[in-house]
Amino acid sequence: MSDIATLILVGVGEKGLQLSELRFEDDDSYRAYIVEGGDVVIGSHYRKVAEFRSWMRVYDDYELVKEFAANRIVVYRADGDDCVIQLIHERS
Repeated sequence: MSDIATLILVGVGEKGLQLSELRFEDDDSYRAYIVEGGDVVIGSHYRKVAEFRSWMRVYDDYELVKEFAANRIVVYRADGDDCVIQLIHERS
């Protein structure tokens, strides 16, 4: 949820610590669809907005709301108030 239509994503990017804004159309509560695996088909109406390695944290206007861990974490957005968070666990 956000009163500024934005959530903050923090994690490890290609060049170290990465901060990304996850912007929405309106101030409101938001939905995240969590999918696992690199072979998941993401709808073509979604666009990639951020990618992290190892971990990602999501902050609303006030506090940490969720943490994710995976080899790769890719965040996608479409119109509306939802997003997709893809967790890719690479096998060793």
